[in-house]
Amino acid sequence: MKVIHTADWHLGKILNGKTLLDDQIYILKCFIEEMKNEQPDVIVVAGDLYDTSYPSKGAIQLLESTINTLNLEMGIPLIMISGNHDSKERLNYGSKWFEKSGMHIRTKLVDIDKPISFGEIDFYTLPFATINEMQHFFDDDSLETHQQCINKALSHISKAIDKDKVNVLVGHLTVQGGLRSDSERALTIGTVESVEASSFQQFDRVMLGHLHHPFSIDSDFINYSGSLLQYSFSESNQPKGYRIMEIKDNKIKDKFIPIQPLRQLEVIEGDYEEAIQEKLDIKNKENYLHFKLKHMSHVSDPMVHLKQIYPNTLALTNQTFDFNTPIHRSNYEIQKLDDETIIKNFYQSITDESLTSTQSQKVDRVLNDLLEGGMQ
Repeated sequence: MKVIHTADWHLGKILNGKTLLDDQIYILKCFIEEMKNEQPDVIVVAGDLYDTSYPSKGAIQLLESTINTLNLEMGIPLIMISGNHDSKERLNYGSKWFEKSGMHIRTKLVDIDKPISFGEIDFYTLPFATINEMQHFFDDDSLETHQQCINKALSHISKAIDKDKVNVLVGHLTVQGGLRSDSERALTIGTVESVEASSFQQFDRVMLGHLHHPFSIDSDFINYSGSLLQYSFSESNQPKGYRIMEIKDNKIKDKFIPIQPLRQLEVIEGDYEEAIQEKLDIKNKENYLHFKLKHMSHVSDPMVHLKQIYPNTLALTNQTFDFNTPIHRSNYEIQKLDDETIIKNFYQSITDESLTSTQSQKVDRVLNDLLEGGMQ
C-alpha cells in the first residue's frame, strides 16, 4: 500500500502583506501532477489546510478544486484532519456526504477511536484540540497539559486497536525536540505544548502535521511531512514537499520527495550599494527576499529602490545598527582605552568605516577643549 503524507498547506497565507495564493495554486498543481505519477492508495493531510479560521474565497475555492481533482476525478481516497489554524465547523461541513467518495474528514474527538480501514491497515485520527476541549470531552478537569491530554486520548484509542493490523496515527501536534519555525502558531499560550515521542509506542507509524520542517524529528516511526511551501524567512533553508510511506508484508518504508516552488524565500546579507548594483548572490530576482543590509543610512526610502530591482522584496533590516554583543561584556576592556580610541571604535562600529584624518583632527580639538575647560 502506498500512502502520501502531506500537511500544513495554510491556504490563504499572507506573508508581510503579500498574499501567497498564486504560489499555492502553483504548488498544488505540481502536487496533483506528482500524484498522477505516484498513483497512491490514499492521501493523508495532517491538518492546517487553511491559514485562518475564516479563509478567503480564493483559499476556499483552491481547496475545493484540489480535492475535487484528487478525490473525484482521480479517485484517490483522502484522510484529512483539522489543525490549530483550521475551523473545525468549516472543514467538517458535508463530511458524512463526502465519505461516500472516500474522502474522510475528521475534526471531532468523538471519532478518535473509530479507525478508517484500508484492508489490513487502520488509520486513527487525532485532530487538534485545545486543553479545554479535551477536558470537556473526557469530563476530566485534572487535564492541565498537552502531555496529559494526549496520554488520555491515546489511552482511549488503545482500547480499539487491533494488534493484528498495521496501526497508523494521524495527528497535529508538537513532539518533544521538534524543530520550530516562526510561522508556526503556538498551540496554547502559557503551557508546554510538546509531547514525548514515547507516548506513541502503540502505533506502527505516526504521521504528523504542525511543524513545518520535514525533518523536524529524528525517529524511526514518527514523521512530519512539513509544509508544502516556505511560510517564514526562518524556513528559507528548509526543503519542502511530501512523504511517501509504503507498506508491504507489514514492513514500512518512508521517503521524502521535494517539490520546487514558484518562488523561494531568501535572506540576503551585504552592502546596500552591492544590492542596488546587483552584485549580491541571489538565486532569483523574482524570489521573496528579506534584505539585511549595511550602509544605507544616507538613503531615503531604500525599500522603494530595492523593489524597483527586486519586485518581491518583503522585508528590509538595517544591519548597521544590529548589535549582538552586550555592553557589560566589553565594558572592562573599554575602561582601558583612551578617549580618542573609544570614539574612533564607536564610529567604526556604527558606520563600518574609519574616521578620516580631518574628522580625527576635529575629535582631537574637541577633546583638548574639553580637557582644558575651553568649552562651556
